[in-house]
Amino acid sequence: MRTMTEEEDKFEVDSDWVLPQLTELVPDGGRLDLQTRKLDNTYFDTPGAGLRLFGITLRRRVGGSETGWQLKVPSGTVRTDLQSGWPTKTLPMPLEQGVEGLVAGESVGPIARLITTRTAYRLLNADGELVAEIADDEVDYGPPDGEAVTLHSWREIEVELGPAGKKKDLKRARKVLLSAGASPSSTRTKLDRALGPALPDEELRTAEPGTIGELAAAYIAAQCEVLASNDVGMRTGKPAVHKTRVAARRLRSTLRIFDDVVNPPASEELDNELSWYADLLGEVRDRDILSGRLTKQIASLPPEQAHGPIETEITSTLAAERDDAERRLNEGIRTLRYAHLIQLLRAWRAAPPFTDAAQADAKETVKYVEKAKKKADKRLRKADDDIEQLHRARKAMKRARYAAELAQPADGNMKAVARRAEELQTILGEHQDAVVSAKFLTTISASRDGQNTDSALSYAILITNELNSAAEIRASLQK
Repeated sequence: MRTMTEEEDKFEVDSDWVLPQLTELVPDGGRLDLQTRKLDNTYFDTPGAGLRLFGITLRRRVGGSETGWQLKVPSGTVRTDLQSGWPTKTLPMPLEQGVEGLVAGESVGPIARLITTRTAYRLLNADGELVAEIADDEVDYGPPDGEAVTLHSWREIEVELGPAGKKKDLKRARKVLLSAGASPSSTRTKLDRALGPALPDEELRTAEPGTIGELAAAYIAAQCEVLASNDVGMRTGKPAVHKTRVAARRLRSTLRIFDDVVNPPASEELDNELSWYADLLGEVRDRDILSGRLTKQIASLPPEQAHGPIETEITSTLAAERDDAERRLNEGIRTLRYAHLIQLLRAWRAAPPFTDAAQADAKETVKYVEKAKKKADKRLRKADDDIEQLHRARKAMKRARYAAELAQPADGNMKAVARRAEELQTILGEHQDAVVSAKFLTTISASRDGQNTDSALSYAILITNELNSAAEIRASLQK
C-alpha cells in the first residue's frame, strides 16, 4: 500500500466552457504536457453512508497505471490517499482494515460507477518534475452493476498539486480558472455530485443559517470528521492519537458549554462514550508526553549528576506502559461499544439533536464564551497553590478556548480570546506535566528498593527539578 498526500481545487464548468491558455502557469524553463486517459471508478460504502458522511471515499479504479484501490481520507485542506495496486475486485486487506472501524459492523458494497474521460494538462518545471496537473474531466455517472446506463453527466475541472508544486501554484491556477468563468465546486467529491450530499435534505436541517445551531453544527461536524479520519489513520499506521484526543475533547467541551443547545439525553450518551474513548487515547498520549519530557530532562543533566542506568530504566518502563496502553486502545476500537460510538458520530454529523435554543442569533454564542471564560478565570484565581485546582482551571481554560473557536465566525474578537486562553492553557499544561513527571519519577525511584545509590541521587535531582519547575509556574501565575 502506498500513502500519498493530495491537495487540490475543484471547479464546476458548463459543457461548452472554454479552457483558458495555461502557458502563463508554466514555470520558467518548464513545459506543458498533455495526456488523455479514461478512468472507470466503482465506489463503495456502507448502507448507512458510513464513509461518505465523513468525506471519505473508497473506490476501485480501472485505467492504465492507476488501476487498483484507493481510499481517500480528508485532513484539513488536504487528503491522504491510500493506494493499493491490487487488481482484483476483492478489497485489499490493508484497506479493509483501514475502514473496519467506520463501517461499524455494516457490510461494504458498490454504490456507484463513474467513468471519467480526463484531459490532463501537466505543468512540469525545468527538471521535468510535476508542479501541478489541471484535469478537464467529462464524467458519466451510472449504477454500480456494470450496466452501460448513464444517469447523469457533467464536466468539471480539478487542479492537483504535484510533488514539486507549492500553494502559490494552486492559487495562481485558481485565479486563472476563476477569471475564465469557472466556479468553485459546491461538492467535495465526484461521488457527492453524482449521488447528492450524504447529509439530510434542507427540510431536515436542525439549525437555520445565522444561528447558534449553525455554528455549533459546523464545529461538531469538524470534530466528527477528525475522529473518523484519524480512526483510519490509527488503523493504517499513522500517529494520530494526539489529534484524535483533542477532537474528542473539543466535542465534549461543546456539549458542556452549549448544554442548553443540545438535547440532554442524547448529549449525555455521546459524552459518556467520548469520555471512555478519550481515556483510552489519554493513556497512550500521556506516556508519549512523559517520555519526550524526561528524555530532554535527562539530556540536560550535567555529567556529574547523571549516574546509573536512569535513562534505560525510565524509557523501558514508559515503553512497557505505552505498549500496554496501546494494546488496550487497539482492543477498545474493535469492540461493540466503539461501533456504537461511530454510529453516534454519524448521527451527530448528519443532524445534531438541537433544542429550541439553537435557533438564537449566532452572535449569542459570545455570551457562552464569556460565561466559560469567567468560570475559567475564577478557577485560576482561586486555585492559588492547589495543584488539583490548577488542573481543574486548565480544563476550564480549554473549554473557554474551544467555545471561542466555535464563536469566531460570529465575532472576530473571539480569535484573541481563544489565543489568550490557549496561552494560559499551555502554561497550566506545563505545570501539570511537571507534577505528573515528578510523581512518576518518585514512583519508579521508590520501586528500585535502594539499588544503585548513584542512580537514586540522579532521580532525586530530576524530581527536585520538576517540583521546582512546577513551583516557579505557580509563582508566575500569582503575579
